Amino acid sequence: MDQMINAITSGQTYEFVWNKITGGTAYSAGRWYDFTLLNGTPVANNYPGTALQWRPCNEATGNGTQTFGIPHGGDVSPLLKHVLNMSAWTTSSTGVPGCLWLVDIEGYYPGINMNTTAVQNLSGTPTLRAPNGLGVRMFLVITATAGSTAHNLSYSYTNQNGVSGRTNPVTVACTASAIVGHITHSGTASNNYGPFLPLANGDTGIRSVQSVQLSAASGGGTAALVLCVPIAKITLSVQSLMTEKDLLNQIPSLPRVRDGACLGFLYGSGAATAASSTFAGTLQFVWG
Repeated sequence: MDQMINAITSGQTYEFVWNKITGGTAYSAGRWYDFTLLNGTPVANNYPGTALQWRPCNEATGNGTQTFGIPHGGDVSPLLKHVLNMSAWTTSSTGVPGCLWLVDIEGYYPGINMNTTAVQNLSGTPTLRAPNGLGVRMFLVITATAGSTAHNLSYSYTNQNGVSGRTNPVTVACTASAIVGHITHSGTASNNYGPFLPLANGDTGIRSVQSVQLSAASGGGTAALVLCVPIAKITLSVQSLMTEKDLLNQIPSLPRVRDGACLGFLYGSGAATAASSTFAGTLQFVWG
């Protein structure tokens, strides 16, 4: 505690106020959505890049086109940075109940075609902030509205131990006609999982992904396969009431934020969230 007080007194702290507004289509209850794609502060991300080729993300440059991550004070090595406090609220009555999950977006494979059954081979070797990909998870987010034909998703990846050829252990169903921002395998239907794709038994991380494949062509749309590290969660329960979370005394205590982390929120909708709903909050960081 003395070290933390000294760090704050010495200016080794940073606080950022973020604000996001959902798009023109309502969100469905029980699904997860990627808030980095929304307008507001920071700016919207759109996962650009060469189709199927790995693209890294970091605090300073974002995805190389949009600097979309929540700022956290820059690199501090050899010191260690942590999330100290976080808060969030929404002005929308349909924005509650809900959950916001802070993640570090390591990078992504853009331009995944949602209108083909062909195996889509992914290229590039990720250089990850998480050592050996330990704790890295992945999700498939829609970047152009998917078609109306039902479809399942399969994938092959290399786990945290460097073992390749690992595959989904269960059937994973995507959502037909999924909107932009929807983590398409999340929801309340059979074989939906969210916000993260299930890993093979015993796996605790991902180093890279080799391929994805759909069981049926959806009829349209594109997606990005995103690799991220989950950091901390906060729940929303009352409209226009700020929820605060003390990450010094509450579990997980002082979650680490690595140099270069590209931070953003995933949103789990507990209700049918109305279009153009406003969400906002703060994040405070400390290092020492």
